Amino acid sequence: MTRTDHDPSRSAYATASVIGVVIGVVVAILTSDVILGVIAGAPCVAIIVGLQRLWTGGGTTGPHHP
Repeated sequence: MTRTDHDPSRSAYATASVIGVVIGVVVAILTSDVILGVIAGAPCVAIIVGLQRLWTGGGTTGPHHP
């Protein structure tokens, strides 16, 4: 099994942030409570970024053999 050597691009993290912010704003508007918007948006960003890191190998480097 081989692992990919691709790190998630900055645009992937930016997209995750935008999605989380949009979800947070929508929840905040619907509930008229900013705290609920933050509670809804923050885990969304964390889960998306975590899945990106898991998918690409976690951003860790493998052993370097000569």
